[in-house]
Amino acid sequence: MKRGFYAAGLEAYPWPFVIGQNAVYLAQFGLGAALLWPLSPALAAFYLGLLVYLLGFFLRRHLCTHCFYYGRRCGTGWGLLAARLYPRGSGNYALGVRAAGLTWGSAYLLPLLAGVYLLLAAFTPARLGLFLAFLLVGGLGVGWHRASCVRCKMRCRCPASMARC
Repeated sequence: MKRGFYAAGLEAYPWPFVIGQNAVYLAQFGLGAALLWPLSPALAAFYLGLLVYLLGFFLRRHLCTHCFYYGRRCGTGWGLLAARLYPRGSGNYALGVRAAGLTWGSAYLLPLLAGVYLLLAAFTPARLGLFLAFLLVGGLGVGWHRASCVRCKMRCRCPASMARC
């Protein structure tokens, strides 16, 4: 890879940043599952299982194996995970980009719709609190993702980047 092919950015993200970003995602997905639980415990379990598979394995192969941070500590640390699971370049990047949009859209949209439905169907202060917590943590996750993108060497090439070049 040519020097200068990547934008200026961090060679490796600090561990506190990586741990914080993953903690926010875990909280978001836990709150999302809690919003889905009253509708169907099976749906909540499916939501979590699907996110584990898509974020932990599928997207690591199809996105991370094509990334500068493959084998390095990116904003989530998932580049390190990808290098332990798959050879460099082994995934289909275009498929990964499409799947990432569907994955993250579903991670937000399903609990959001469930929360609105539950509040309209049977309002309780606890449900409102859970829904507001999901919105707050989800917003924090988007903000953290943006902060990661601003420091990323791939920000000018990545279709999911929230940073401007």
